[in-house]
Amino acid sequence: MGDKNPFRVPEGYFDNLAAEVMKQVPEQQPAQSRQVRLRPWLYAAACLLVAVLTATLYLFQPDPAPQHVAVATSAPSDTYVEDVADYVMADNIDIYACLASDY
Repeated sequence: MGDKNPFRVPEGYFDNLAAEVMKQVPEQQPAQSRQVRLRPWLYAAACLLVAVLTATLYLFQPDPAPQHVAVATSAPSDTYVEDVADYVMADNIDIYACLASDY
C-alpha cells in the first residue's frame, strides 16, 4: 500500500458542496396539521377520563355481603372445639399435651 492514498476528490468538489446541499433542503417546514397540534390535549383528556372512571368505580362500588362474625364467648361451644380439632387433626391426647406444655 505504501504512503499513497487511493482515494481522490474531484477538483472544486468542496467549493460548491454547501450550495448544492442547500438547494436540496426544502425552504420551509410544512405546517403542522390540526390533529398533531391537538394530540397532547387528547392524551390529557383520555388520562383524565380514565382517572374519573376509576375513582367512580372505586368509590361507588356496592358493599360486600355481610359475613357472619363469630362472637367470642368465655366458654366456646363443644361443636366449635370439635370442628377446630378436626381441622387441625388433633385428638384428645394432642390437646392435653398442648395444654400441659410450658411455652
